Amino acid sequence: MRADGTAAVKQLDGQEFDFDSQRRISGTGTWELTDRPMGWSDGQHVSLSVTRRTSSAWREPADEADEVAVDGNSREPAPDSYTWTLELERRKKGLALYFFYGDPDNRNAYYLEKAR
Repeated sequence: MRADGTAAVKQLDGQEFDFDSQRRISGTGTWELTDRPMGWSDGQHVSLSVTRRTSSAWREPADEADEVAVDGNSREPAPDSYTWTLELERRKKGLALYFFYGDPDNRNAYYLEKAR
């Protein structure tokens, strides 16, 4: 995410139930800090939108249950655009960005890291 509001995403999984599709999206788009009610926690969020998908890939199934959940022959193609709602967490070295994935009753957090 750049200061001018543009963004580049590389192999990012979908959030919430879209994570189960096992597809990863790469592309370019925009981001914005917003006060609009969205996401799961109070306060500000980051809306990250890929408006131009440049590629997509499939994540390897983590276990047999994942393999059964998504039959390799019935995978839908990745969408041309996608929007993530990123939560913010204050840490000693700054803010951490993350989103939730999986069943909302038993969520997991996916933390983003800056490319090195």
